[in-house]
Amino acid sequence: MRVFHVALALLMMTALAGCSAPVAMPAAGGVTAATASPERLRIVATVSPITNVVYNIAGDRAELAGIVPEGVNSHTYEPAPSDARQLAAADLIFINGLKLEAPTLQLAEANARDGAEIVLLGDQTIAPDAYVYDFSFPKEAGSPNPHL
Repeated sequence: MRVFHVALALLMMTALAGCSAPVAMPAAGGVTAATASPERLRIVATVSPITNVVYNIAGDRAELAGIVPEGVNSHTYEPAPSDARQLAAADLIFINGLKLEAPTLQLAEANARDGAEIVLLGDQTIAPDAYVYDFSFPKEAGSPNPHL
């Protein structure tokens, strides 16, 4: 139920974010076990739009790292070993879901520490039978590309 409330809050904030001035995200560097502050929530998000929404909600109350760099195609992004370290240090991990970031999800599941929560935003928004597939660009075999 907690995951549902977090996802619902993020979706509502996404709608509200369009009504406010953009807020600059922190510089890249990410969250690692060595740099994380024990009293602040450690959050890792995948793509820039999700990272931006999380930053606009959490602000300086959390340590936030984005995995997929701005301008990089998230559909073809291959996570790096440094991404595994960030995922291992996270308390909360936000991923698109909808099978869009399978390699990053697998890395998160393999490296998430006990008690960390992985939130698949799209999976909580739309049922698999409502996915719309876009085959207009190359994709990995067996990896559909659903979009809301």
